[in-house]
This record gives sequence, structure tokens and C-alpha cells, in this order.
Amino acid sequence: MKNKDLAIFGPYPPPLGGVSVHIQRIQNLLEDEGIDYIIFDHYSNTGNKIVPTHKNPLRYLKFLFKKNYSVFHFHQMFLLEYPFYYIFSRINKRPLIVTIHGETLLKIRPWKQKLVLFCLKKTRRLKLISVSSNLTHFLNSNNIEAKFLPAYVPPTLPKRKAIIKDQRIHFLYSIWKVEKELAEKIYNIELAFQFLKREKNRFKMVFMVGNKEKSDLPYLNKLIEKYALQNDIMLIFNENLVDYVQNCDFLLRTNTIDGYGVSLQEAMDLNIPVIASNTCERPEGTITFKNNDLEDLSSKIKFVVNVDKNEILKNRKKPDFHFKLIQLYKSLF
Repeated sequence: MKNKDLAIFGPYPPPLGGVSVHIQRIQNLLEDEGIDYIIFDHYSNTGNKIVPTHKNPLRYLKFLFKKNYSVFHFHQMFLLEYPFYYIFSRINKRPLIVTIHGETLLKIRPWKQKLVLFCLKKTRRLKLISVSSNLTHFLNSNNIEAKFLPAYVPPTLPKRKAIIKDQRIHFLYSIWKVEKELAEKIYNIELAFQFLKREKNRFKMVFMVGNKEKSDLPYLNKLIEKYALQNDIMLIFNENLVDYVQNCDFLLRTNTIDGYGVSLQEAMDLNIPVIASNTCERPEGTITFKNNDLEDLSSKIKFVVNVDKNEILKNRKKPDFHFKLIQLYKSLF
């Protein structure tokens, strides 16, 4: 059987999320570059060059013995995958790329962290990518070579779907899915709601959720009721952020744990200012506020809505992370 150049393992939309959108967009570049590939979807999507794995661990065991691909690229999703990479590198002699999304590794218990670091150190032929500058520094300081490469691929021309607007200032807020633990420990949704409650006569939130089916909607509704924001939030599910962001005056990201923030770069590419917590390195041109600081957040929002948009966006840059990933693929074939 003819060798295929590249096998990619990770989520493919739907549902919509940062990783799945990245894989979908890099697919177009692979086509343009003439790179033969196949995508093993973490979920159940099928299509041209897309194979479902149905989250079945047994399917991943079969990949240990697949020899008909030149390069394997895994987008890390769960902690148990780290021992898998180690075993994979002992059985399969092909180059292995692993992209770690976010900074969860920095927050886990010490014994788990030590186990992950051990597995990464012992994994052979590994090219490790981190989308977080904080995590990249941590890995390098532990003698694990990692490359800082955010998972950003520029969006194609958006459909620009309209929304019904009132006289208030609209801002966009986007997360992958609603879940109590994620909302409290990562997304910091309540900080955004606290700001909106204080300023709801002037502002309205366009709240986008990438995965409605996996979301805890009763929890979200209770949270909205807690802050009495039933008439101040417009919920949109399972849609592309880039199709709606141009309806808004700015994009807000309140994460306490993050890894760059791809949506921020997307918004700026579409000429929309962005405001985000300073928990990690952000795209150039982002207006940052002190992590989990409501007063600083409020002051930065006041600045953004009162200053000319072109002045705010003058420092933005178009990154070339996607081209660097393509170059990495080519270097391993």
C-alpha cells in the first residue's frame, strides 16, 4: 500500500472548537501544498480523507502498528494520551508530532505532572508543539524541547451572518462548551457576567457556544438568572465565530487559563478590537487586563469603546504560524 504522508489525530467539526477549527483550516493548506493526508476524527465525522474514531480507545491501539504514514500528528486531548505517545514511539518508528493545547499541564497535581514529563522525555522522535508560551517555557526548563506555535490558521472569507441589534454596545464572548468546572476554572464566565450586570443598560453580550449538545444548559441558565441577564445576552450555538464577530464592537476573553487565544487573532484579522486577560502571551494588538480583575477589565472596555478602532488595532500583526506548521511537516517527510 502506498505510504500516505501525514496522519492527523484530533477533533474535526462539528462540534466547533479551537482545535477542531484549526484542523479543518489546516486541511485547506495541505491541499494547496499537495501534501497527502488523512484525518482521524476524535468523534464520528466522516468525509473525504476524514475517518471517525468514535472516541474508542481500541481504535487508537491499532494506530500503534500503522506503518503506511510518514508522519503522525496528535492533538493532545487527555492526560492518558501521554503514556500512549511513549508506547507509540517504541513500537512505531515514524516521526511523531504532538500539539499540546492550553495550559492544563501547569495546573495538575505534581505526581501527574511528573508522570507526563517522564513520558515526554522518553518519547522517541518527538516534535513537541505548545500553543502556550508559559507551557513552552515550563517544558524547556524541564529539558523537554518544545516549540511555541499557536494553532492559528487565518479564516476564509466569513459569511457574516446578521443579528438583531438594539441601541446598546454589543460585544462577543465565545467558549467551546458550557460546563461548571470549565466555567469556573478556565473560562471565568462570571467575571464577564459581573461586568455586564453593572453595565447592562449600555452593553449587550453575544454569547457563542461551540458545542450545544455537550453543554450544561441548565447550569448556564441558572448563571444567567443569578445575574438577572435574561434580556441582555443573545445565545448562539454551534456556529462559526468569524461569521458573527463583525456584528460586534469588540471581542472579550476572560480566561484564567489559556493558550494564546486564536479567536482574538481572528477578530483582529476582521478589524474588530479584542480585550483579554493577561494570563498568557496574547496576539499583538490585544488590549489586556489583569487576570480576574473586574475593575481593570472595566477600564479597558471603557478605553476600547471610546477610542478610534484603527488606533486600537494599529499594533496588530498577521502571524505565520500555519506556514511554520506546514514547513515542519515537510521537514519530516
